Amino acid sequence: MSSERQVIKVLIVDDIPEMRENLRKLLAFEPDIEVVGGSGAGTGREAITLASEHNPDVVLMDINMPDMDGITATKAISEKVRSAAVVIMSVQSEPGYLRQAMLAGARDFLTKPISSEELYNTIRRVYDRNAAIRQQEAHMTPSQRTRMAEIRAEVPGTSTNRAGHIIVVYSPQAGAGVTTLATNMASALMRPDTRVLLIDCNLQFGDIDAFLNVQSQSDISKLTGAVNDIDQEMVDNVLVTHGSGLKVLVAPPHPEMAYDIASDDVKEVVVLLAGSYDFVVVDTPTQYDAMTLKLFEIAERIVLVANPTIPSVRNTRKMLDIFDTLEDPPGLMDKVLFVLNRVVSEKDKARGTVPAASIENHLKRPIVAAIPQDDRAVLTAVNQGVPLVAKNRTRTPARELVELAETVLRSVEPQEGGPQEIDDSDARSKSGIRALFGGTS
Repeated sequence: MSSERQVIKVLIVDDIPEMRENLRKLLAFEPDIEVVGGSGAGTGREAITLASEHNPDVVLMDINMPDMDGITATKAISEKVRSAAVVIMSVQSEPGYLRQAMLAGARDFLTKPISSEELYNTIRRVYDRNAAIRQQEAHMTPSQRTRMAEIRAEVPGTSTNRAGHIIVVYSPQAGAGVTTLATNMASALMRPDTRVLLIDCNLQFGDIDAFLNVQSQSDISKLTGAVNDIDQEMVDNVLVTHGSGLKVLVAPPHPEMAYDIASDDVKEVVVLLAGSYDFVVVDTPTQYDAMTLKLFEIAERIVLVANPTIPSVRNTRKMLDIFDTLEDPPGLMDKVLFVLNRVVSEKDKARGTVPAASIENHLKRPIVAAIPQDDRAVLTAVNQGVPLVAKNRTRTPARELVELAETVLRSVEPQEGGPQEIDDSDARSKSGIRALFGGTS
């Protein structure tokens, strides 16, 4: 993945002209930051107008202004220019202000006076965290953006600017454990302030409803059949809520119904729903077809799952070769997080199981998570309709599944220090793989 940073467009909003000028001068020293909107905005209403005209990546928003306070302006900008990450500035740092700002859609909070390093780091941090939203906007038409805004506006008590990280879980090998990983990852990503949606895109034989023991009167075909008329009432009627609070969109009840669902409609539904959630985890079928390709296109991360067996690794190698050669959509390899599932211990290693180091060497991809095999624990969890991570997070394999969710979280929401990139240069060199897989390693 390229480390070259794009130029970040910043709009400054403050009712004190001297403050706007001081911030502009500070930002002029940074080659990757460009101040837009001339001298900036001195009122909340002016901020909304300039944001609509210049589509800034980041808005530095003073909280106290004469005609419209910063929180009200933040809410309006978050609805009109969804790709703009608002940073609230205030001399007051009480938790109440921070909560109001975040509920309005702000991505961060700065307390005046602001140091230059704090200013630079915050701008870059919120820009990196907003990458998923910018990616979604790039795939949407104006009418889709309008409908997404309408849907978000109808969800009471939630931010209008959810991160919308789309995580697609996929394996080219049947029985690799994709649904187990998807359900547990979605559950592990849940927090009191985090909205997570799990979508079953295995349209013919999806079984997330069975894994979570949920029953729904409707399914994804209800939304794909009305993509131009989706509203919040329809979404509420289709989604089902697991006992943990996880929102779930189930697959059709009959395999033949999949033939009436267009891949473009699946893509549009996922993108539209992502605007109201922090994470959307998508379970997928084994086949590589138009639908999975469109899901790969809109995904921010592709969790590619394999088992430590020769057939599974060979099929995974084929998919990586496809990702590497595809020009449309580009950059799929940069999205891949490679996970090894059903890993057995050294003492229980069965014949035909391939060492993890050899798999990394052959695929030229690091294993970001190795999930131990425990068929009994998995089957018990499925029969009870309770994800493994909800039972005992400190016990294997739940512990490793939680760690996988944390890895995904860190990869899409960079922490202090800049963006997290997927490093595939650490594949270790081991001999003997050629005889196992055939061809060159």
